[in-house]
Amino acid sequence: MTLEKTIIYLLIFASTAIADIIWVFYIRRIGEGKALSASLFGTAIWLLGAYVVVNYVKDVKLIIPAALGSFVGTYIAVRYDVYRARKNKK
Repeated sequence: MTLEKTIIYLLIFASTAIADIIWVFYIRRIGEGKALSASLFGTAIWLLGAYVVVNYVKDVKLIIPAALGSFVGTYIAVRYDVYRARKNKK
């Protein structure tokens, strides 16, 4: 695997991980009725998703780092929510 392909795989992984973390903030802002910040988060999710799709159309193997990134991003977001909930109880 070339350095360029490795970087693209890492960028796809990071893009889906970040997009999943941003989803948490997006949903919170919608629940709080904060239209502007929810819109900005929604735009970021869309742009990251578009980047991933454009790349995996060229190379279907990129679905694997995309799925792994999604798993990691969701895991981090949920763990952060649990941490925040525990911290707020104290």
